[in-house]
Amino acid sequence: MTVRGREGRIKVLFATGLLAGGGAERVVVRILRRLDRDRFVPALLLLEKRGAFLADVPGDVPVLDCGRRAAGGRLAWLRNFARLLREERPDVLVSFLWFTNVAATLARFAAGARCRLIVSERSTIEGSREGFVTELARRAGIRLLYRFADRVVPNSEALGRQLVERFGIPAPKVAVLPNPVDIEAIAALAGRGAEAPASDAVPVIAGMGRLSREKGFDLLVRAMADVRPGARLVLAGEGPERGALGDLAGRLGVAGRVEFAGFLANPYPVLANAAVFVLPSRYEGFPNALVEAMSLGVPCVAARCPTGPDEIVTDGVDGLLVPAEDPPGLAAAINRLLDDAPLRDRLGRAARQRARAYDAAAVVPRFEALLAEVTA
Repeated sequence: MTVRGREGRIKVLFATGLLAGGGAERVVVRILRRLDRDRFVPALLLLEKRGAFLADVPGDVPVLDCGRRAAGGRLAWLRNFARLLREERPDVLVSFLWFTNVAATLARFAAGARCRLIVSERSTIEGSREGFVTELARRAGIRLLYRFADRVVPNSEALGRQLVERFGIPAPKVAVLPNPVDIEAIAALAGRGAEAPASDAVPVIAGMGRLSREKGFDLLVRAMADVRPGARLVLAGEGPERGALGDLAGRLGVAGRVEFAGFLANPYPVLANAAVFVLPSRYEGFPNALVEAMSLGVPCVAARCPTGPDEIVTDGVDGLLVPAEDPPGLAAAINRLLDDAPLRDRLGRAARQRARAYDAAAVVPRFEALLAEVTA
């Protein structure tokens, strides 16, 4: 299937690995929904055509498959990527996440494509702990290949500084754009759930994200041992640490106070009805879940981890920040909010106001301006 636009529109091919339930995938779908069709013709290329968010791709957006899991040799999918580039002839190729960024750069070379290339980094490089081989490959790819992109788009100022200062990306090529959050849609979805409202008697503490080490949910489970009796923790998400987290809750004697809700297509009723939202991450990129909770007026506690939270939250103004990897600090901040209803109300109101800076209605036009700039 070849993208064809009317005269004057910019053809944009977005590329990512798959559409699983992660933050970067949500960002791709939100941009696809909002992109001005009078100016742009979007298509989506996936290394693997699968994932929970496939059904959320707008109906007018073709979804192309590199077939990374299909037979035909280990690099057949990369040849497919190059072939699709030749067939589609986009004006701009926009890739998300480091592996896809590397693949997109190599495919553009292999295809001899003349399209502009924007690569998007979504998570901190410094402090990341994804395994020796993965980290080595990621850092080599950034250092060797990102220089060939027309723009490199991190989602936080701190990540932008890492790219320039540690990896030699020319500063004029770096364009920081935060993740867009669809505040109107989130508010509507929050009203569709049947979750019982939180009460002072049984307050709900919410956490949301992939159940993996970098998200720090083990730290939050540990903190529950020091959170006041009666409060319960609801974790929305799936991941490799699900079993270990359940075992940890059992060993700490808090299993009856920790609920694993699994992946929720609509997690927003859980967030909206929470007394407190907690982001305990060891490291981040730009935490969508934090801004989504803030947009619903939920008072938030976030770890001051690299990168993102301390650019979003001003401690004591629109949320509370605690040191990274500090379960007692998390517990103290949670208890402070549970014990102080006026503080919860004040921080919740300020959080709702702060989240407006990241509304898709404000962020996507900045992305559109970047697309226009690189194709001018």
